Amino acid sequence: MPTNRHDIQAEAEVYASNLLDAAQAAGGLDAVMAVRAQLDQIVAYDRSHVELTDAMQDLAYTVEQRSELIRNVFSDCRPELVSVLGVMAERGDWEDLARIRAAFNQQIVDKLNVNVIDVTTRVALDDHLRQVIKDKAAAELGGTIVLVESIDDSILGGIIMNANGKRIDASMRTMLTNARSVLKETDGGEC
Repeated sequence: MPTNRHDIQAEAEVYASNLLDAAQAAGGLDAVMAVRAQLDQIVAYDRSHVELTDAMQDLAYTVEQRSELIRNVFSDCRPELVSVLGVMAERGDWEDLARIRAAFNQQIVDKLNVNVIDVTTRVALDDHLRQVIKDKAAAELGGTIVLVESIDDSILGGIIMNANGKRIDASMRTMLTNARSVLKETDGGEC
């Protein structure tokens, strides 16, 4: 387990590369996108379940027990992802999970020339808007564009997009919050 941040990043990239290659070989872009979605869920799960992180750092567990734990907890995930997660657990690299996810996302762009746009709206996109987003993203980013759509009832309207680490928040909630801040600054009062 490396301690130098450059070595840690290089190791994360190796994990990500192996995972990307395995997913692509197993099922092409569909498998890569499935692994991406599952990796996002696992990172979120890991952040909200300290018991898992504690178990991965607990020296009372053997290498085999840590690996088996991960394989059992994430048994519903794609096999290539479970395999890589198991190796991470065995080698004591579980704390690099978020870094590996970031490297995986970057390698989707670098190796596959695919730009993934996460789009969140209050209602489902229609085909026309979906195509407009894809066309604009293709003109800006190039390569193949894949939209990952999600619905969030908490936004009043508008759209939130994330692509390659950049976020565009054109949701009504954010616009209202920004307007409220401007009014507070200019009026000096509360809204």
